[in-house]
Amino acid sequence: MDDRTAIADRLAVLAQAITDAAAADSDGLSPSAVAALISLKNRGPLSIGAVALLAGLTHSAAVRLVDRLEKDWLVRRQRRAGREVMVELTSRGRRRAGQLQDRRIAVAAGFLDHLAEEDVAALDGLVTRLLARTVRDGARPDHLFRMSRTGAEDLDGAAVPAGE
Repeated sequence: MDDRTAIADRLAVLAQAITDAAAADSDGLSPSAVAALISLKNRGPLSIGAVALLAGLTHSAAVRLVDRLEKDWLVRRQRRAGREVMVELTSRGRRRAGQLQDRRIAVAAGFLDHLAEEDVAALDGLVTRLLARTVRDGARPDHLFRMSRTGAEDLDGAAVPAGE
């Protein structure tokens, strides 16, 4: 395995370790349910179509997801004029979404605990450049940042050297 492939493999392992550790405290919620709850917390009421896009689901799967979350008193539907249905968090859903988001960030922060401040700063620069390139290459920022407290606007001005 060449150096780039080995680094890519370790990066993928780290991403999976962070994902697994964050999912360990999700009380059996699916990754799409977690994405939907955190997205609703960060963005406010969303249409079922928007929930589908952000959670990476089909419209019918998003309807079933909202049904399950509604049954657990985490979300409620708001009827609007016409056929549009908006979904919003209940107070219980807001608390749970906050817990899930806090856990996600705490898990990721735990991986930084053993790094020196200059290493954290260097990693921040690298991660920001990688994210900026990912957005420039066509990733949808709303989907990419669906569970983030920040957004793609934080990438503005991220220098991506020529040739990358």
